[in-house]
Amino acid sequence: MKKVTIKRQFHTISVCFLCFFLTVVTFSVTSIAAKTKKVLMLGNNITQVETATISKNVKKIQNFTFDYEITKDPKLAKADANDFDILWLGQGEICEGGWRFTDQGADAVLAFVEEGGICINVEQDHDDAVGCPTPWLPKPLNGDETDRTLNFKPTKAPEVGTLFTEPNKIEEIVTDDKWHNPDRAYIPLATVGNHLIVALLYHGDGAYIITAMQNDDQVRVDTNLPFIENLLFYAATLQDEILAVEPHHKLVMTWAQLKMNP
Repeated sequence: MKKVTIKRQFHTISVCFLCFFLTVVTFSVTSIAAKTKKVLMLGNNITQVETATISKNVKKIQNFTFDYEITKDPKLAKADANDFDILWLGQGEICEGGWRFTDQGADAVLAFVEEGGICINVEQDHDDAVGCPTPWLPKPLNGDETDRTLNFKPTKAPEVGTLFTEPNKIEEIVTDDKWHNPDRAYIPLATVGNHLIVALLYHGDGAYIITAMQNDDQVRVDTNLPFIENLLFYAATLQDEILAVEPHHKLVMTWAQLKMNP
């Protein structure tokens, strides 16, 4: 009996050690991988300054570095969540004087987010006479042709986190056409009146960050650059938080399987 007890104790200690080891290795790998985020930017069809300014000036934010690839392809053939972490839909690339996107592009965005990517979208042109369809979003959201503003008000949603305080304290965002009448699944992060300035939408294994930020010339891009830095840092952190759940589930399964083995 004593030998059996010792054997069981040794097995329990071994299991604990193995689980601890798996935890350390899993989160170490996650931490290392999280330091570089690959960003696919859809741009340069409407304005040439947005992608150039961001990719040149926003290379490192705290523990994250950002690698950029710019595409003009509205079909977004390269939008694969296995290759990129963040998808940036640039100024007017979906709607500018009319619908500019493609069905393939809309499907690519949906798949990218569903598979774990983070999609950030910049302001689109919501012309009252033309409208701006949103099949690239999984839940209804309406655009509205509004006046340009600088002010905004963060909401009290816990998901706001440090979006407007880290790494920069944000006091103004240049916005133009804005969003309203959102589905209840959208989480408002900042508003002005009844319009959304920033909103968050979880979808599949990823998320959308919807903004009304206007980046159609160099002055506005430069004004919004501190907020752009915050957005990218927020997106990178959010993705790591989402992905961190998966190793935890795998670890629980491993623990259960190990306990069943004599």
